[in-house]
Amino acid sequence: MTKKSLSIQQFHGGQSSDIKLGQSHSHYYSKHLDFRKSPTAMTILPETVLESSTTVTGLITELIQLPSGKLVGIDSSGGVYTRTTGGTWAKNGTTLSDTACGMVYNLQKDTIYIPGLTSMHTITDADGLFSGGSFTVNEDAFSSVFDQSGGDTGNTYTTTNAINEGATHVLYINPELEPLYSIKLWVTTKGSDDLTVTLHDSANNTLGTSTVTNANLTNGAYNEFVFSSPIRTTSGAGGATYHVHITHASASSTTINTGTSSDFSDASYLTFANRFVNPNNGIHHATEFLQYICITNERYLAVWEPISTNPLSSEFLQHRLTFPQNYEGTSSAIWTEYLAIACEKRSTSATNEYQTGRIFFWDGTSKTYNFSIDVPEGAPYAVHTHRNVLYYFAGGSWWAYNGGNPVKIIQLPNTDTEFTDTSQYLVNLPNTMAVRNGILLGAFPSETSSTTIEHAVYSYGARDRGFNDSFGLSYTDSTGNTTNAEATKRIGGVWSFGDKLFVSWRDDSSYGVDIVDPNSDPFSTAEWQSLILDDGRPDKTKEAVKLIITFETLPSGATVTPKYKIDRAGSFTTGTAATAGDTSVTLNINKRYKEIQIGFDAVATTATPTITSITFIREVLNYERD
Repeated sequence: MTKKSLSIQQFHGGQSSDIKLGQSHSHYYSKHLDFRKSPTAMTILPETVLESSTTVTGLITELIQLPSGKLVGIDSSGGVYTRTTGGTWAKNGTTLSDTACGMVYNLQKDTIYIPGLTSMHTITDADGLFSGGSFTVNEDAFSSVFDQSGGDTGNTYTTTNAINEGATHVLYINPELEPLYSIKLWVTTKGSDDLTVTLHDSANNTLGTSTVTNANLTNGAYNEFVFSSPIRTTSGAGGATYHVHITHASASSTTINTGTSSDFSDASYLTFANRFVNPNNGIHHATEFLQYICITNERYLAVWEPISTNPLSSEFLQHRLTFPQNYEGTSSAIWTEYLAIACEKRSTSATNEYQTGRIFFWDGTSKTYNFSIDVPEGAPYAVHTHRNVLYYFAGGSWWAYNGGNPVKIIQLPNTDTEFTDTSQYLVNLPNTMAVRNGILLGAFPSETSSTTIEHAVYSYGARDRGFNDSFGLSYTDSTGNTTNAEATKRIGGVWSFGDKLFVSWRDDSSYGVDIVDPNSDPFSTAEWQSLILDDGRPDKTKEAVKLIITFETLPSGATVTPKYKIDRAGSFTTGTAATAGDTSVTLNINKRYKEIQIGFDAVATTATPTITSITFIREVLNYERD
């Protein structure tokens, strides 16, 4: 009999997307292991620890660091939080009506700008740099924006009690901005009735109405009619024409200021638009690019150079770029000299049946975007630049783009649903990529209907240029629950500030922010599984003799347990664990197999074990007939 041995002493190839084939020195699955820091050894990564206690009561979607080192975060329910440099979390008493995954800090004004769904919120004296004043959250700091004015003055039009489509009873408008928030009309003398403004399209379809009660009407002034829901219009150059009617309830008419007597078409008016379009995906991601704050604004890109505290429409260009219909921004990042804006083709469905998109690139000066790339694999999420390469998630895969054709890094585990009789959707929020110790991290997914995908922080990269980039499952949140069994599992984002890593999450009705820093102990558990081994003959019977795992002297509280799985069995068979003081562990197998997987489970408390080799000894049984 001739025994053969396979000794695995290099681990930097990372996790493969296939159970039998991968790049050199790869494995099938690992969890919480660092196989890059020392490519000839594996250690357990530092553990995520809940730092926010019970302070955080919503899913944090954005976290920024101020000059003092203080962190400010927002959650998906409008909560605002701060973290001191000492690690103390607090929730601000003012809860915003809404947030949309974006936040930008302006040093010159010591102000944080937070896009809501339709308006912009602010935090003034955010870091106390100038006045030393209080950290103040301002709801709807600038909500609507002036769009246009028209008409003339000097005469009046008398309202009627019913809509009349005659030429002297309609006021035509051509909005430059959308959605239409309100219209102001000058009331000369009010009667005793309420007034109602009705907006029609060119086919006389009613798009919206607004009523101001008589008690709230003011003589000799502009009176604002705010629509109950912002009205989407086809605006800008080549946009559609709409018309306005004004009617009183029944008995008493009102006079409106006009340029021509008894002609409402010449009425003096002002129109206003919402600051933002309320998107189906709930995202207004913000990125600083050149001198601008750029904000994804549904099918537009809003661009603002923050000069005035409350910007005029000439400063805040909410339709600076226009993307194709049904597209909505999901995230943005700077790539080379361009701003990359990822957009998904979006339906009103929560599951978003389109699952396709594009990434648009803009140089900051051109009238429209310079070019775009198609993303037919799925909606592109969480664009992030690392080492001059643009990364994003789409269709359950991690992608990289550096010009030419995008490259798929890896199909993320358990995202292939063919033959599963299961329909799933995948969503990633904008801030789910970061870089730690030179390695790209991606928290995936933010939300899914799947109950098999592991919500985790995955990693991609290499120690240095001498090794290939590799993939792995590096961090899970402090709950220990990685799957969506409750249908409420979420990851809000991942952020790296200095030597600290933060991960936000939701698990059922609990929320939190975890930290990883130099004070962290290793994860309490870790796992490694090899690719399937078959000696090139999956049809032939071999005999597994034993499995030997070596390591540096195990520290107190650490164990290493060898395991194997024969012929794709449903579970692993484990041996006896090595304990503190041991330098190796052997599992005698002595079983026949055609295919086999080997691996180990590790446990740690305050110090990590260091795995140095995994050796599998087998008898290939060449003397036996096929």
